[in-house]
Amino acid sequence: MRHLALALAAVALSACAHTGLEGLPDARAHLNSLPRVSASSAPFEPSRLEGKVVLVTFIASWCFTCLTDLSTLDKLDRDHAKEGFANVLVGMDLEGEKVLVPFATQWELRYPLVVADERVRAGETPFGQVRELPARVLFGRDGKVVAAYIGVLPYQSLNEAVVRELAKTP
Repeated sequence: MRHLALALAAVALSACAHTGLEGLPDARAHLNSLPRVSASSAPFEPSRLEGKVVLVTFIASWCFTCLTDLSTLDKLDRDHAKEGFANVLVGMDLEGEKVLVPFATQWELRYPLVVADERVRAGETPFGQVRELPARVLFGRDGKVVAAYIGVLPYQSLNEAVVRELAKTP
């Protein structure tokens, strides 16, 4: 559980990436550890993500850098959803659905915004402790962790990683 937390801590500088993440649980374990409650109109069903390139991003409604990142995530979704890419947001707000449902509506999110529960916020999942926002984990089609990122990244950087993974066959 702490492997990813250590990997994320190792890349604590904004906009850094880390790729030496061998030996971590696969996407199924990570995604199944998240609550099923989605604050957006898109349901969260981990089984529908198998075989896709999945970017899980931890955010909060009060996090300015998270808000600036939403346009990048929206563009990735528009550009690659038909090719097998999926975004999953994890809202870390302590108020949960009370603030995340209006947030998802205001931003017109087309992908799941999972409401983090106390386990997720305490780091008791394969994702480990998330100490900085936004924090991201990119999974390849084969379910393996490809990279972990902290901070705002330009569209081009994330797009290159997503395109590279979409080109691979599981």
